[in-house]
Amino acid sequence: MNKHIEKAMSIRNENPMVSNCAQTILRAYAEELGITGDMAAKLSSNFGGGMKCGLTCGAITGELMVLGALGVENPYVINQFRRRIADNHNGIPLCCRELLNRRAKL
Repeated sequence: MNKHIEKAMSIRNENPMVSNCAQTILRAYAEELGITGDMAAKLSSNFGGGMKCGLTCGAITGELMVLGALGVENPYVINQFRRRIADNHNGIPLCCRELLNRRAKL
C-alpha cells in the first residue's frame, strides 16, 4: 500500500472523524504540496458530500485538487484518471449520492 493511501486511511479513521472525503485526500498530500494539513482541510472543506449536495465524490474532487496543485492539467490525463476511478467502481457514476446508496445496499 502506498504512503498516501495509508495516510488517507489514518486521517479517515480519526476519532472523532473530522475530515470529509475531499479533506482526507488533500490532507494526505499536504506535505508534498507545501501546505499544512489545516490549510488543506480549509481549502477542501466545501467539496465533501459531493460539494455538499451529493454530486461529484469528494475523494475525486480532492484528488483533482492534488493533480492541479502538481501542475497536471492535461485533459487526456484527467479523463484517464476519471476512467480509472470509474473502472475501479464497476463503471458506476462518480456521484457521491450514488456511491453512498450503492455502498448502503452491500
